[in-house]
Amino acid sequence: MQEITEETIDNLFNRVNSFINELKRKNYNIMLIVAYSGVSKAFHAYFNGIPKDGKFLNLGLKNGEIKEYEIK
Repeated sequence: MQEITEETIDNLFNRVNSFINELKRKNYNIMLIVAYSGVSKAFHAYFNGIPKDGKFLNLGLKNGEIKEYEIK
């Protein structure tokens, strides 16, 4: 049986930041990213300068909520 481990907040933010940095290297005009709630909250925290202190989990993003961000 495979053991299930939880992802730390640091690992989540590192994974999201790595993905955003990869997107910055691409030449996309528009993109759609679909993510579950925790990842979408990490995206929201990244683009709004919210620290990764755990409070970003209380942002109240809803399932299926659409957010628009600009990658510079």
